[in-house]
Amino acid sequence: MRATKNVVKSIGYLFVGMLVALCVYTFIMTDILKKDYANVFGYTYFVVATGSMSGTIEVNDVVIVKLGQEANINDIITYQTEDGDFITHRVVKKIGNQIITQGDVNNTEDDPIKKEEIVGTVKLVISPSFVLKLIAVILIVFILLAFLNFDKIFKRFIVGEENTSKKITKGSVPEELFTTTPVKKEEKSTGNTVNIPISEVLQIQKDQELAEVEDEIEVLEIEDIIDIDDNNIIRKEKNSAKEKEKELLEQVLNLLRIKNDTLTITKMNKKWLTKYQYVYKLAQILSMGDSTELTETIMHPTFKEIYDYDLERAGLYENLRNKIYGMPIYVFLRILTFAILYNDQTFFDGVYKILKYKVQIDSENHFKEIKKNDAYAKKQLKSLITFMQKISIRFDNKKVFELDRIERYVKLKNYVNH
Repeated sequence: MRATKNVVKSIGYLFVGMLVALCVYTFIMTDILKKDYANVFGYTYFVVATGSMSGTIEVNDVVIVKLGQEANINDIITYQTEDGDFITHRVVKKIGNQIITQGDVNNTEDDPIKKEEIVGTVKLVISPSFVLKLIAVILIVFILLAFLNFDKIFKRFIVGEENTSKKITKGSVPEELFTTTPVKKEEKSTGNTVNIPISEVLQIQKDQELAEVEDEIEVLEIEDIIDIDDNNIIRKEKNSAKEKEKELLEQVLNLLRIKNDTLTITKMNKKWLTKYQYVYKLAQILSMGDSTELTETIMHPTFKEIYDYDLERAGLYENLRNKIYGMPIYVFLRILTFAILYNDQTFFDGVYKILKYKVQIDSENHFKEIKKNDAYAKKQLKSLITFMQKISIRFDNKKVFELDRIERYVKLKNYVNH
């Protein structure tokens, strides 16, 4: 459906553009350069002013004329008289070098003309009545479709303004983020391939989560000594946010698992290694608090983005997109990491687009930075970095992850800048 919609839209834009170009070109040729008519790739056009050809060509019909001085009997031609008038009549006789024409409803023949006076032969007649009939047919078809599929057409055309306002509502992702970008193809992957069993990745995550839960219990026991109403409110809000993050990550992980249910071993080739290194670099830059470098890195990725895919099929339905949109940046990085591990490039690129958009509109650096007093966010970021390092250490038998090199580079650049 989306491909068909894009094709129809492109044809519409092309048609309107051609009409505008034709009007501008005709104006330049006839009004500025003072030509008698415009030559458009060997064709020109005229509007018929009289009814001498009624039954075949009516008044106000547009005739498309192929330029050329060859004419046969029964051809309808357009020629220019000595007075500069253009006549469109049928050829009825040819006597030597002279051509005689006559209007279909006229009783007498025209004065003979020479071959040199012929502008061209009529190839097409466009009638205003035909255009009106075509519009009427389109309207009838639309009405029939409306009866067959009323609810969708109602939402698309009647509730269109409400949907547009919904797109710019705080906490939702603009639809055009996924539809207005140019079509590109992902480059072919070459180079080393690292095989990573998904089951082992999930076990690494599970072990890490268990260790983090034990740490959280100890922290909570200390915090529970404090019994101030305001702190309790803040703690409840933080806990609610944490629950939403965990719920979303679990939802994404389950979705990736279901979408790629036949995947047991991740084939991490050069393309995916590049993305893995890229996400790790973002995590390191974020941990350093360098929002300028973070923006630069996100706006200029080390891979080619892909476009023009079905969001629903990719699993990024509207509700999930809006949930992801409302998450902190470290949640985005964790989702991108699992999209890499499940070799799901459409999901990766969809989430990356949302990340890129949030960074673009984040003028106050609320999204690009982690607050100094936000211990939980720092802990989650550190947890992601550790998780990515563990996978690298466990499976990097070909020395291709190079995470230590990326870490050194980020720290060195941060040191130089400060």
